[in-house]
Amino acid sequence: MDAITDLFGKRDDFSQMLLIGSLIIMRVVPIVFMTPFLGGKLVPPETRMAIAFGLTILVYSYASVAMKSPLDLLNPIVYIALLFKELFVGFAIGFVAVELYYAMEIAGRALDIFRGSNMTEVQVPELGFRASPLGDFAFHLLIVIFFGLGGHYVFLEAVFESFRLVPIDRFPAMSGGFSVFTDEILRYTASLLGIAFALVFPGLFATFMTDVVFGMLNRVAPQLNAYFMAMAVKPLIGVLFFVFSLQLVLVQLGIRLEENLLFLKRLLALMQ
Repeated sequence: MDAITDLFGKRDDFSQMLLIGSLIIMRVVPIVFMTPFLGGKLVPPETRMAIAFGLTILVYSYASVAMKSPLDLLNPIVYIALLFKELFVGFAIGFVAVELYYAMEIAGRALDIFRGSNMTEVQVPELGFRASPLGDFAFHLLIVIFFGLGGHYVFLEAVFESFRLVPIDRFPAMSGGFSVFTDEILRYTASLLGIAFALVFPGLFATFMTDVVFGMLNRVAPQLNAYFMAMAVKPLIGVLFFVFSLQLVLVQLGIRLEENLLFLKRLLALMQ
């Protein structure tokens, strides 16, 4: 065991290492299991646990330096409370990191419903459920942009920084109160849904205008059966207008991903 600790530059007591490692991994596991760019549900649980264990080893020195007191002096009840605290912090980080992907998937599904293609569904392995074709496309497009912008480096930096802002042996201070913390998350989530629907609005508006035009045509010539004619046109119109606005969507998605990472850092600062 001394050889192993020497390998990582640490000579702590084994029980101390075990306590620190257990707290770190309780924060890291929800992050790895929730964030799609770390594999999501596409990666086997054994592999995700290995990733979490690897991150725990990497962050061990950083987290132990930020500690205020030895963990072996803590009361067992306090230690259990710290485990739940780490789980909460990890869940908060994972939730903020993944909610933009959910928002884009919901917006894509809404566009598919408007264009009459909601019966066509595909599997999203990273989320573990079925989604509409455009929802799945928007979800994976967001992952590609995230890696293209180097967002994974910034995200891992924020995860490491969380161990300094909220040390493993301290409870979150929640500057401003817990209500401010939850209010920030709710406001940001609502804004993400609005932004996601705004990005697919050209397709939504095109399908709506198609219904209006064919509705007027049906009033002029009822024998044409405009309803069934519109069913064949709306799917194509919705996709065409979404593709036409794709350049704007790509730019906005990059901006929203940057804002997502900045909000994550601000949220961690509120826990300090």
